[in-house]
Amino acid sequence: MEDEVINNNALAWLVCSGVSILANTWGILSVSAKQKKWKPLEFLICTLAGTHILNMGIPITMYSVIQLRRQHSSYEWNEGLCKVFVSTFYTLTLVTCFSVTSLSYHRMWMVRWPVNYRLSNTKKQAVHTVMGIWMVSFILSTLPAVGWHDTNERFYTHDCRFIVKEIGLGFGVCFLLLISGSVVMGVICIGIALFQTFSLHTGQNMDKNKFNVPTIVVEDAQGKRRSSIDGSEPVKTSLQITYLISGIVFIYDFLTGFPILVVSFASLKYERSYGWMVLCVLWCSIAQSILLPMFLWACDRYRADVKMVWEKCVAIMSNDDVDEGAPYKKILPRRNRHVEHRSDPFLPPSLGLHGGHHWDPPLQLAPPREAEKQPGLLPRGDCALPQEEEVRGQRALSQAAAPRRALRGGL
Repeated sequence: MEDEVINNNALAWLVCSGVSILANTWGILSVSAKQKKWKPLEFLICTLAGTHILNMGIPITMYSVIQLRRQHSSYEWNEGLCKVFVSTFYTLTLVTCFSVTSLSYHRMWMVRWPVNYRLSNTKKQAVHTVMGIWMVSFILSTLPAVGWHDTNERFYTHDCRFIVKEIGLGFGVCFLLLISGSVVMGVICIGIALFQTFSLHTGQNMDKNKFNVPTIVVEDAQGKRRSSIDGSEPVKTSLQITYLISGIVFIYDFLTGFPILVVSFASLKYERSYGWMVLCVLWCSIAQSILLPMFLWACDRYRADVKMVWEKCVAIMSNDDVDEGAPYKKILPRRNRHVEHRSDPFLPPSLGLHGGHHWDPPLQLAPPREAEKQPGLLPRGDCALPQEEEVRGQRALSQAAAPRRALRGGL
């Protein structure tokens, strides 16, 4: 009966996985089209959407296809497929959980300490956070495939049972500790951000703004307030981002975090897995992956139309994005590019003094044949400096003697 219920939902899982992949892909393109300069928060949102795409494209699709094949043929799970499914599913589940916690932490940091957030290298920290998340999740979720499982009855011998109790007690305890700690941390961080946002200003600002947005205050050496930027983010933008991150955190906690904790504790308590546990875990994963693009579409900051997304796709395909050093790259020729060697307009071509690069022919210090035949023709350049000085001296003497010759002729 349990297998029949799971097989009846396999087709719906497959269809919803395809819809989730398309929706999250649109969400990533929409965020990238609206933002000209990537920020840590947008990077983490796109990472979360990419994790949903991988989760729907690999483990959920694999489980749905194999269940459909089992329903219409004699195909069964084998050891390799079951290990791949368990490792990828729990890896991406942990990555999703940690990514949501990282989003809530960055939002709390921005709202509560905006000056420190602006001065810190948050982009580099976000990249390092994502790398650490994937490393920890992959190491823990690979252990069931290499041998950290129940030795009495392995989870891939009869069907592919991926509930925590079927894999092993050690994996279940570590998994529950990480999930519960991440959920609690995310709730605390977003709670601090909401409290800071909805706390009213004191004094003159109480009548102007109803919400407390991040403000950077400039002080002098004595600690007196000189001036302040009226919010490092506009009020509308700050509220939209805070609402978006709050919605993502609570949707994940109620659709993935708490259900997985309940299912895991129940499996450990009853020492077995039931069909409703499989349905709960898979449907919750699919639901929270479909809701993320809806939240992005509801936020005006990340909502892009078809034209903007199409232009972004064309720019990515044609590689038209110009970086900061592009003007200099266009001016300076590359080594592998053909460069036309033009002669210096002030130097005759016969000397070989070309205005090229270091691979040009060397300077010709010897006078050319024309100068040998005609003594009055002197080449230009540093090599003819002594002869030029001599000629200038002779001209000066002849100009000085000219008045004397004219006087003698008159006499």
